[in-house]
Amino acid sequence: MSGAPSSDRRSGELELNRLLLLGVLGFVAVIVALVVMLYLLPTERLHIPELQPAVRVARVVDFPVGTGRVVNWGDQVILVVRRSETGFFAVQGSAPTDGCLLRWDREALRIVSPCDHLIYDLRGNVVTGLSTLPLRRYGVYQRDSVLYVTGS
Repeated sequence: MSGAPSSDRRSGELELNRLLLLGVLGFVAVIVALVVMLYLLPTERLHIPELQPAVRVARVVDFPVGTGRVVNWGDQVILVVRRSETGFFAVQGSAPTDGCLLRWDREALRIVSPCDHLIYDLRGNVVTGLSTLPLRRYGVYQRDSVLYVTGS
């Protein structure tokens, strides 16, 4: 009779050990699954202009001749204009005097500030208006049929 309680206690310990082991293995499996999911999920790209040599504008086929696009690069706003098949220009996208967003006037072939009625040419020079502050210019290049703007 003295062997029966010891045997029950031993089987109880084995059952407890088995449950603990299954619990630990289940916990590890959940952690591994979470790590794999986080690794496989696409992340939003971090854009830091100081570390990023260029910003993607668009595929060239999606950017018709005679149109302009505004691109944000960090806190900078850039206006990109496609003047001809191979002619792309990029200038500061906000007026230096009041920060108003600039727009491309396709008919006049000029950049216009609707807030203070300044008119700029494609090089960013003032054509008409009460300011002499030119727009900052950006480099534009094409790679693999995609248009990019650089800081210089």
